[in-house]
Amino acid sequence: MFPRVVYWDGDSRKDLLVGQADGKLRLYTNTGADDAPELDGGALLQVGDAGSKIDIDVGERATPVVVDWNNDGKKDIVVGDKLGGVRVFVNEGTDDSPDFITSQFLQNNGGDIVVFGTRASPHVDDFDGDGRKDLLTGNTNGQLLFYSNTGTDESPSFSGYELVTAAGVVIDLLSSRSRVFACDWTGDGSTDVLLGSSDGLVRLYQGTEHMVGIDAGDAALPVAHLGAVYPNPFNPRVDIPFEIPAAGRVRVSVFTAGGRRVAVLLDEERGAGDYVLTWRGRDRYGEEMPSGVYLVRLESSTGADAAKLVLLR
Repeated sequence: MFPRVVYWDGDSRKDLLVGQADGKLRLYTNTGADDAPELDGGALLQVGDAGSKIDIDVGERATPVVVDWNNDGKKDIVVGDKLGGVRVFVNEGTDDSPDFITSQFLQNNGGDIVVFGTRASPHVDDFDGDGRKDLLTGNTNGQLLFYSNTGTDESPSFSGYELVTAAGVVIDLLSSRSRVFACDWTGDGSTDVLLGSSDGLVRLYQGTEHMVGIDAGDAALPVAHLGAVYPNPFNPRVDIPFEIPAAGRVRVSVFTAGGRRVAVLLDEERGAGDYVLTWRGRDRYGEEMPSGVYLVRLESSTGADAAKLVLLR
């Protein structure tokens, strides 16, 4: 279960929104008082047109956060899932009576966001102080990924990500399934991060003036990124284009949806430029992989990126 305390229905009493392991969202309405909550039996949130609504279902491990995504004064929901996807459900009703008609995946470099390491757990806020909402998420590996908003505050878009550091060292809990919550824990006006993990600990990372420690202009610097993989779905081969803005060591790997590395397509020094690799759906031993969802991960000194691959035998 993944709980979030929210003021949902305009009665000034805190309610409870829970992301379930089965990928659904359940809202428990407060029938008591704001300072002494009592919760009802809960109801699953739904999406779709009137008369044909279905339960919201993101697959597995739903991790919701409530935010006004498009700045229309109404609460929306951003939800991560086990495979690393992040969806937004835009509220077409009112702030006190939300109504969700459709959903869409958040976009990164023109394709669906796929959080490296899978198990996305998003939090949305302006983390770099540029007046635009950004995306911060944990993953299976216990890392913290920051997606800077390169669009506008009312229409966010993203172009790659960076791993968040603490005291100059990348945050890495070593496969502890990081789950993030941002707040002003110390009351000093800066954004702090609480990071839960599968080892049962909750870690506090105290923020500076801008939590991520970068200027808004840094988002314009060239970063390594994947192009649109094609075809996708594929069988028997998929081409993987990528761009490296500066010379350095480059590694391109393929992972299962659960985060297991099955193939390394490239691990060597490369000069700046555009490249294309091919994966033929085989593991490092040459054995055919079964149909399913895979992740391709690009790593370099100038950034990292990931994309979803669908193999259909």
